[in-house]
Amino acid sequence: MKEVKKIVIVGGGSAGWITASWFSRRWGAKMDVTIIDKYKPERVGVGEATLLSFPGVMEMMGFKVEDWINRIDATFKAGILFPGWGREDKVIWHPFGFTSIGEKKVPMYDIWTNYQNDYDIKDISPLYSSAMNNCIEVDFIKDTYAYQIDCGKLVTFLHDNCNQICNYIQSDVKTVVKVEDDVEKIILENGSEITADIFIDCTGWNQLLIGKDNNVDLSDRLFIDAALAGRVKYENPDKEMHPYTDCQAMEHGWRWRIPTRSRIGTGYCFNKNITSPDEVAQQFSEHWNGRIKPEDMRLLDWKPQMLDKFWKGNVVSIGLSAGFIEPLESTGLAMMIRGCQYLEESLYGCIYNPEFEPDIYNIRMKASFETAVDYVNMHYSYCERKGKFWDYVRLCHEKSGMQLLMENQIQDPNRDTLQTDKISSFFGGTNWHIWLLQLMPEINKKTYWYPDTVDLVDRFKNYLKTLDSNVQEATPQKILLKEMFGKNG
Repeated sequence: MKEVKKIVIVGGGSAGWITASWFSRRWGAKMDVTIIDKYKPERVGVGEATLLSFPGVMEMMGFKVEDWINRIDATFKAGILFPGWGREDKVIWHPFGFTSIGEKKVPMYDIWTNYQNDYDIKDISPLYSSAMNNCIEVDFIKDTYAYQIDCGKLVTFLHDNCNQICNYIQSDVKTVVKVEDDVEKIILENGSEITADIFIDCTGWNQLLIGKDNNVDLSDRLFIDAALAGRVKYENPDKEMHPYTDCQAMEHGWRWRIPTRSRIGTGYCFNKNITSPDEVAQQFSEHWNGRIKPEDMRLLDWKPQMLDKFWKGNVVSIGLSAGFIEPLESTGLAMMIRGCQYLEESLYGCIYNPEFEPDIYNIRMKASFETAVDYVNMHYSYCERKGKFWDYVRLCHEKSGMQLLMENQIQDPNRDTLQTDKISSFFGGTNWHIWLLQLMPEINKKTYWYPDTVDLVDRFKNYLKTLDSNVQEATPQKILLKEMFGKNG
C-alpha cells in the first residue's frame, strides 16, 4: 500500500482548476494539494455547455448556486436542440428530463410508440415547450436543468476560491524528470524542484507528464477534428438567450450556439482533411450575417484520441491530456469530473494499492470514453444530408455494438427500453433511446404494456395535461435570473 500525502497538479484551464478545487476543498485537510499553473484564463473554448452532473459537483466542492451563477455568466440548460440532423428538415431534441409511468415504471417513450401519429416526441418531452419559449419550469430547476457557462469565468472563479486553500505556484514547468513511468520530480522556471506522491497531468494536448506514446487513435470512429470558435454579441437577448444549447448540422459539419448571460458562445465543427478553415470561416460568418468575422475566430485543432492508460506509474491524466472526442454532447467537462470522481474513490483514505487501483481506474475511464465515443458516433448515422463531409460520413460510418443493442431494444415490441440507471455507459439507456427514436426512420409499437393499457393510458393523458400546466406556469428565464440571483439576463 502507498500513502498519498501530496498531490501536484500541473496545468491550469478547466481541468487543472476543477481538479485543484475538487481535492483541496474535499481533501485539503488530509493531504497537501499543489497546482502549478501560469494562469491564463481561457479566451475562447469549448466546454461551455454542461451536463446534469455540473451543479451537483459544484455543490460537492462547497459552492452554493448563488456563489457562482452570476460569476460565470450562467444560464439554464433544459436540453440540446439538434436542427438538421439526419435530414435538413429534421429537428431532434435531447431533453434532460425523463419520465416513467405507473407502478411498473414503464418508460413514457415506450407508451409513445403507440401514439407516433398523434404526438411529436419533442412535444411530449419534459421542458421542451417551455424551453422553446425561453421559459423555465421552476419546480424542476434542482434536478432537471444543467447550465450554460463562460468557461473562462469558471476558471477565474475556481482560481479565486481555491488558490488560498491549496498551494498555488504560478510558473511554467522547465523539465520533467522521469524514471520509467514515474515522475521523480519536476523543475520549474526558477530552478525549484517539486516532488509528489501523485502527479496529475492537466497540460492538455501537450501531455507533458503522461507522454504521447500512450494515445489511442479514435479517428476511425469519429468525424470531427477541428472547430472555429468565437463569441457573438446579443442583438435581442429576450429571443437569443434561450435555455438550451443549439447544435445545428451544417454543410461542412455542425455549429454550436451556447447563450451565456453576456454573449453567445459559438463554433463550427468540421473535418480539416475535407474542408479548409478558410472555407468554413466564410460560411460561418455568413451564417451569423456578419456578426462574427473570420479574424474573430479561433482555430481549435485536435486528433480524436484517448489514452490507453490514464494512470501510469505515479501520473494520472485528467482533461484534454486524457483524451478528447469532439464538442458534441458536452463530454469534455463531464469527463474531467468523472476523472476526479474515480481518482477520489481510488485514493480513499489517502492510500492506494499500486497493484490494482491504477488498473481499476484505467478500466473505468476507458469504459467511459469508449461508451461516450459510441454515443457521439451514433449521431452521424441515418444521414441523408448532402455535401462532401456528409458523403464521407456515409462512406465511413459503422454502427457500434452499443447502437445495435439499443436499436434491437427499441424495435422489440415485447421488451421495455432500459432506464437511465440500468446500463453501464457514460450516457444511460434513455439518452440513447430518445435520440434513436427521433433518428431511426421507422419505430415499432411496444406491446408489452398492453395488459395495463387502461391504467397507463389514463396516466399518460394526465402526464400530458401536467406538461401543459407546467408550460403555462413557466417563468421567462430573464425574469427568473433577476428574481433568484438579483441580476438581469
